[in-house]
Amino acid sequence: LLFAVGFSINLLSLLAMVLAIGLVVDDAIVVVENIHRHIEDGLAPFRAAIVGMQEIAGPVVAMTITLAAVFAPLAFTGGLTGALFREFAFTLAGSVIISGVVALTITPAMAARILTAGNHSRFQRIVDGTFDWIADRYERLVRGSLNYRAVTLVIVIPLILLTGFLFTKTSTELAPEEDQGALFSLVTAPRYATTPYTSLYVNQIRKLTENIPEVKANFSITGLNGATNTAFAVWALKDWADRSRSQKQIQQDIQGRLAKVAGVQAFVFAPSSLPGTGGGLPITVVVQSIGKPAEVYDIGEKIKDAAQASGKFIIVQNSLSFDAPQVSVTIDRDRAAALNLPISDIANTLGLFVGGAEVAQFDRDSNSYDIVPQVPQQFRSNPADLGHYYVRSTTGQMVPLSAVVHISTNASPAAIEQFNQLNSTTISALPLPGVTTGEGLQTIIDIAKPKLPEGFFLDYSGQSRLEREQGNTILIAFIMAIIVIYLVLAAQFESFRDPLIIMMAVPLSIFGAIVPLNIGLGTLNIYTEVGLITLIGLITKHGILLVEFANQQREEHGMSKFDAIVASAKVRLRPILMTTAAMALGVVPLIVAQGAGAAARYSMGLVIFSGILIGTCFTLFVVPMFYTLIAEAEAPNRGAIPTDEPPAAPSHA
Repeated sequence: LLFAVGFSINLLSLLAMVLAIGLVVDDAIVVVENIHRHIEDGLAPFRAAIVGMQEIAGPVVAMTITLAAVFAPLAFTGGLTGALFREFAFTLAGSVIISGVVALTITPAMAARILTAGNHSRFQRIVDGTFDWIADRYERLVRGSLNYRAVTLVIVIPLILLTGFLFTKTSTELAPEEDQGALFSLVTAPRYATTPYTSLYVNQIRKLTENIPEVKANFSITGLNGATNTAFAVWALKDWADRSRSQKQIQQDIQGRLAKVAGVQAFVFAPSSLPGTGGGLPITVVVQSIGKPAEVYDIGEKIKDAAQASGKFIIVQNSLSFDAPQVSVTIDRDRAAALNLPISDIANTLGLFVGGAEVAQFDRDSNSYDIVPQVPQQFRSNPADLGHYYVRSTTGQMVPLSAVVHISTNASPAAIEQFNQLNSTTISALPLPGVTTGEGLQTIIDIAKPKLPEGFFLDYSGQSRLEREQGNTILIAFIMAIIVIYLVLAAQFESFRDPLIIMMAVPLSIFGAIVPLNIGLGTLNIYTEVGLITLIGLITKHGILLVEFANQQREEHGMSKFDAIVASAKVRLRPILMTTAAMALGVVPLIVAQGAGAAARYSMGLVIFSGILIGTCFTLFVVPMFYTLIAEAEAPNRGAIPTDEPPAAPSHA
């Protein structure tokens, strides 16, 4: 499939294949278990395959379409989310569809030829006995819970509300920080610093970090973008297998060493895990205003100082600074007129002596050279020296500039920034270890909003802009996934009630996934959010099995809602537990993964593992409860093919 549509094998398509290992066996497990159940009840294997497929074909089709459809919103999402997860969604959906076709065709044919009744090994008898005991206990528990549906409802509603609360209190970030084997540092010296000054302290930094055993190489560049007071340092780390410390631990070690360098400001950060986030610090908030740059600077300084005082950041910077020295020459026009000095001559004289402008070119040896007239360095290093220059008056006399000008020095911005055509400054920050970019960004926003006077606005750039935009994109994809699944199930069940019953387990599975994130085992990021979308499709499979079989019992045997869902719960317990175990064990390699992309795999594996386990526990009791409350009073009649098998519960499930 990937070759047919021109996709490549990469980290995300491989991630989808790992997830597919646990997914693609689900349909086959359901089919084989149902056929095996009928064989154990006395049917011939061939007949058991036919009867079993008559019962299970509908649920298998519904489960396959549902799980494939949940990825449709991701496939059509634009921006960074779409670019990252389009191949992931296509790979996973394609695998699920193929597994569904196999489960409906090859699996029953093989089951009819291979499965036999009796002659069980000791291990199989132990497993069957264990499942029989669990099924009997579960049946009694379900009956008891249905007799106290109000109690179950009282438990479910607070858990759903708690899920929403935990969402707002869970740490967020665009993507988890990956160990990419490299660390960067931005070094900033005072505004007056020359290249030798900056290089001196950069060499000190390299000297202090050269004995770190995990560092394979390091280099630095002094004078970024022509600014002599800035530098950039890089540490390339050894491969993961050749070092005992993680990138995060090495970052803390280097930052501690850099704190000993007093002449410059230096901080260490890891490269961004995602493309398109730009360089620099991970948190960037833009303060915009229709006012003057000085007003923007003052507000930016207040925000910076308050953010630094919050204790959540290693460093907070204000990109706009009024620390560039500026010399102002004010001409006394009346005095200049009295001394017969034209204003233009004064300006031309200053421009010629200190302006550094090109006035002409000359050729020599086939090369062209610029002519830049300028007084020697010793006569222009001090602003007071400007008053010692002489200008010829119209009468021919030489008049010193000190007689007609007033020289003053003051600070000015090195550059006036604009963002979306408004005067602006950028507040950049590097959060402390343990503080996510989402938490740090929200902290700065909370600090900034009360300090913004009228005519000031907040915007975002770099990684922070992507984090705000992609969070909204994923939320839309999440809502669309729920809508798509509901419509697919409504078409499959020809009912608007049954899909609602099935999807009642979704918020509880989300609760199971969000709890480990809230207690600090992970963060709410782009990968965990995609994992939550995947979880929607996974958890609805259990509800489909329960509701479809209960409908069959009511339709074929005239059972009440209560008895039908109890019988369904007991019969479908075994395939539900088996598919849950297959999926949970299938994502364990993602949780324990190391190396390139390990943080992304861990994030997705964690939410699926915890969500599917906790969600299944709730599904087994919540779906039966809602079935008795919401399902149609009259037995549905959808033209099912009756079987000649009694509805008696199986001997082993």
